[in-house]
Amino acid sequence: MLPIGSFSELTGLSHKALRHYHSLGLLVPARVDEDTQFRWYTVDQIERAGQIVTLRRAGMGLDAVRRVVDDPGLAPDALRRHAEDLRREREAQDRALSEASAVLAWEPRARVRARRARTALTGVTARAGEDFDLDRARAEVHALAGRLGALAGELGWRADGRWWKTLEPAPEGAGYRVCVPVAAAGPPPSPLPEDVELVEYGEGTEVWLMMPGRESLGGLTVAMTHLFGHEVEGMFADVGTLRQSECDGGVEFAVGMRPLADAEAWEE
Repeated sequence: MLPIGSFSELTGLSHKALRHYHSLGLLVPARVDEDTQFRWYTVDQIERAGQIVTLRRAGMGLDAVRRVVDDPGLAPDALRRHAEDLRREREAQDRALSEASAVLAWEPRARVRARRARTALTGVTARAGEDFDLDRARAEVHALAGRLGALAGELGWRADGRWWKTLEPAPEGAGYRVCVPVAAAGPPPSPLPEDVELVEYGEGTEVWLMMPGRESLGGLTVAMTHLFGHEVEGMFADVGTLRQSECDGGVEFAVGMRPLADAEAWEE
């Protein structure tokens, strides 16, 4: 029999790892001294230890390792699934590195542009109060955008640019209004679902900027700071028109500008 020190040298597993695998029942010593708790292994256990080392080096979790070494017939399917998980993880890491590079190099630059008139199919996501969750809200927005896009296709209308969303506040909680621009000629050929509208958005002026990275509440705050801090002579930013749309590698934010005369008229 092999003492734990010799077994460790032969397998490359540290004493700490061997004790941990023993506690998990993954690699149980052939004998444990009742008085000293000293562990002894057999030569036959080297093969199992080698399998564990190989699978762990490949990044496989302990639960999966246990299943494979207990039943080698599961290995091909388990390794295939693990390889797919690793591929997705590497892709996510590559995207995160690219995003980090863009974020660190980003210099905020708000610009002014003319906003052309658009016709859009719109709908509102579920209202959320204090339990607002950005990831859940984002999933709901994407689902609604997909539904509106499919509806436009059913109506025979082509897309007229990227979809966008605006915050839709209400006493019962805020939701997002999702707008899918379409090249629609006249009214729809059939009645729209009750929760969908066809809305005309007029032309105007807006301030916009592109922010790299994923959508976040912090990013929204930074964008608003730059958008509302960008002065346009004779105009003011209309917070009710703040919108955002997702682009490759980032998020575009824009806010409509209105003549100061409008604000003066409201005050009167």
